[in-house]
Amino acid sequence: MSRKRRTKLGLTMLAVLIGLGVAPMTNANASATPFARNRWPKPRVTYVIKGASYDRRVYHAAVKAWNRTGQFKFVAGTAAHHQVTLSTSNATTGEYYHLAGITFTTGYPNGYYTKAKVLLLTRNLRAYRYSYSNEVHVAEHELGHSMGLQHSKDKHSVMLADNRYNGISKADVAAVKLRYRLPVGEL
Repeated sequence: MSRKRRTKLGLTMLAVLIGLGVAPMTNANASATPFARNRWPKPRVTYVIKGASYDRRVYHAAVKAWNRTGQFKFVAGTAAHHQVTLSTSNATTGEYYHLAGITFTTGYPNGYYTKAKVLLLTRNLRAYRYSYSNEVHVAEHELGHSMGLQHSKDKHSVMLADNRYNGISKADVAAVKLRYRLPVGEL
């Protein structure tokens, strides 16, 4: 396996671990939303949504909520040209047994993301009786991961690990703003 491929695979696995909440939160405290060292080159990405119409509405609401913050822009792309895929999965076994959503990111060794895949785990959402509003918050949370945010200890943050009730907070918006002002690799 080439060095470039190993590095890319390593970054993908790191993103999975961050999504599962096992990465250390080096800049976390009760009032700040922590973020990763990696990010997109600019606070703007293209996306496509795959899935049933209900799930598409959930994702559209989450994208709209993040776009309203003015700190990051999700722009509809095409099937051939997009950076982020928003989709669903029925996976409920192994590491996914209790999750409502998960985000995978891939990037270059220089710290910039190149693509991301966000999944809402629909079987778990139904089993745990998530409402439409709960699902939108989960999608907002996963989009936060796709931008470079990590889990927060703030009970009001959309990035709270077990979040289903919180929308995007001021601390979440401030973290995105700071993440994209700091050079890649800096916390």
